[in-house]
Amino acid sequence: MPKHIIILAVPGVQLLDVSGPLDVFAEANQQRGREIYKLSIMATGDQAVITTSSGARMVADLSLHSPLPDAIDTFLVAGAPQLDEHLADPPLREGIHRWSQQAKRFGSVCSGALLLASAGLLDGRRVTTHWSVAGKLSEDYPRVKVEADAIFIADGPLRTAAGVTSGLDLALNMVEEDLGRETALDVAAQLVMFFKRPGGQMQFSRHGQASLSGRSALQDVQRWVMNSLNHPHNVQSLALHMGISPRHLTRLFNQELRQSPAEWLEQQRVFHARQLLESGELAIKQIAAECGFSGVDILRRAFVRQLSVTPSQYQKYHIR
Repeated sequence: MPKHIIILAVPGVQLLDVSGPLDVFAEANQQRGREIYKLSIMATGDQAVITTSSGARMVADLSLHSPLPDAIDTFLVAGAPQLDEHLADPPLREGIHRWSQQAKRFGSVCSGALLLASAGLLDGRRVTTHWSVAGKLSEDYPRVKVEADAIFIADGPLRTAAGVTSGLDLALNMVEEDLGRETALDVAAQLVMFFKRPGGQMQFSRHGQASLSGRSALQDVQRWVMNSLNHPHNVQSLALHMGISPRHLTRLFNQELRQSPAEWLEQQRVFHARQLLESGELAIKQIAAECGFSGVDILRRAFVRQLSVTPSQYQKYHIR
């Protein structure tokens, strides 16, 4: 029997969250020369036509209200740019819970993780989601173990993918689980995609630069640092600039930004280094000095800590 893959698409769904994984599974069928996977799109209601966030329309094969089949291999919930109205929909939450429990594997692509969480399916589990909503998922559902940098995560029967194109990575990983490495490699080659993508998703985030805090004193020191990142700043120099003790400064940062001054400072240095690497105008040694790192090795270690890739790897895939 073919493995039945169902992807739930809410109104306003991101098209690639649905079509990307489906194309991976369809290519696996092509590689094996037979129907390994039966693929279905699910609508939330009885309307078969689903309008996506881009305005393109899809035709659903079944509805969330359809009778449960005897066997579902995988049930995935796709994300959408605007999910708030769906999160407050009890019948939708109940339907997602029912279909997920019936499936051998269940999960989400992108912000679809918020829908799984609202259905009570993620408590105590390791998950990922799009970097832009990872904070919301963590804050609204504190029992969920959010790993914001991961491209995809498998935790028992649960499968979650980060943002948009990472749905392809997740689907490819499931093909490898089901059909082996060689078939997955063939699928990746045919679709011209990474078999294993380097690094995590935070290398694509544009939220690395400081959002100035509400306290005017912290705003002042943040602006000062961001305009002089090539200087050897540290917790002591920031505290001296503000005229307070390092301990008091650390308390302010933790209260306002939920991170230490040292963590914030490294984040800003790495974000600036990313911009310089993308321009391709400076050597890595010059970039390290321009961003206040004492050497290339220190820059490299900070990059790996923040983004899970080296500066050279980042520049290879992000140069303008």
